[in-house]
Amino acid sequence: MVAAAGNSSATMKSPASGSLAFVNSKKRKSHRNPTNKSEKLLLSDPLLRRLSSAAAATRSFIQTNDLFLPPSQSLRIESLLSSLPIAPSHSTSTSNSTWFHRFVNSASENDDPRWHHCFRMSKPTFFKLLSVLSSSDLPPLPSSSLAATLFRLAHNASYSSLAQRFGFDSVSDASRAFFAVCKLVHEKLGQLDDPKPDFSPRLLPNCCGALGFARFDVDGELLESLIVQALVDSAGRFADISAGWPSTMKPEAILRQTKLFSMAEEESRSFLNGGAPCELGDGVSVPRYILGDSRLPLLPWLVTPYSSNEEEEDSFEFNNLARAALRAVEIAFAKVRTRWRILDRKWKPEVVEFLPFVVTTGCLLHNFLVDCGDGDLQEECVVARDDSEMMKDDECEEDTRRYEGEAYVGSSRIRDAIAENLSRVTSSENL
Repeated sequence: MVAAAGNSSATMKSPASGSLAFVNSKKRKSHRNPTNKSEKLLLSDPLLRRLSSAAAATRSFIQTNDLFLPPSQSLRIESLLSSLPIAPSHSTSTSNSTWFHRFVNSASENDDPRWHHCFRMSKPTFFKLLSVLSSSDLPPLPSSSLAATLFRLAHNASYSSLAQRFGFDSVSDASRAFFAVCKLVHEKLGQLDDPKPDFSPRLLPNCCGALGFARFDVDGELLESLIVQALVDSAGRFADISAGWPSTMKPEAILRQTKLFSMAEEESRSFLNGGAPCELGDGVSVPRYILGDSRLPLLPWLVTPYSSNEEEEDSFEFNNLARAALRAVEIAFAKVRTRWRILDRKWKPEVVEFLPFVVTTGCLLHNFLVDCGDGDLQEECVVARDDSEMMKDDECEEDTRRYEGEAYVGSSRIRDAIAENLSRVTSSENL
């Protein structure tokens, strides 16, 4: 399966450049001051002189302790200093190496926690990722370009900050490097493995995963958010990603336009038809299927909870299990947002076209970390965001009943068989 941004391939052209060209880190040249010095306030006032002195002392403190300060603190201080109504002082540092090169020399141990703090992964995992992304006919990926990309994803760092820390000659070079690395992530990690029917073998036999949606906010009047549909497997990995749908679309409309839906409907192409069905009670044969929420239609390959107006004996227990299982999608997205803070913000409308590309990059890196055993977040509190009310309106219940009325009889029998099997399993455990 292939991760995709909207209906386009994940291996899209880099938004920032026409070709995949890496910017090698060099000794950073002095950056042009974005504010004309003549527009700066003159330091004739004693208060401004004290402010300038305090700012100089703060910059000196950062330069002395930048390898040990948490990135969130140093970035915040740098932002405050840049907002002061005084001309920035010239750096007194005599070091010819960038912050990243000094960091690599300082954090030389594999278990140094600063790798997780700065790049959201251990040192061995970082260099493993570097090796995977460098395995091509192109020039080797500079470690500083990968580090800068991860740092921006993890801390929502500006391109100006990347230029200062990682030795790019300009903000434009930092931007090009970021999108070039994201494009490589799509190319090298975008072929997703088909999920196996092991999501919950005992309680949900032959289930291949949970299908759900997440909303990423946009700071705009016409578009409030973009929607991402994802299938999550038993290990919490993304098995299918479709990003970039407007928040005005309903979940069922999104589903029917995705590659996942078209492949599932064409049985010969679908991973759902790659294994033997499971025989449950009353001779019902249950094929491989996906678990979806009540906003989606009940289909032979998509099992959804019972609607509120149904009186099935085992529906209550099944619905509770389905809701718990669907939390896997919320948790997976919560981990992506927590690890990659660039996604946990409102995106400006003028750059929202890049949001699906960056969201998919974060999901693919999440999969890589899970496979490397580096998926647990350190010193972070993962809070699942509840998007269950997303796109709900007064027609929701009516739509749900319509789906139930149109559902295949065989689909209902499959769901009933799964619910009855669940009741038998839980009853035997209570004996």
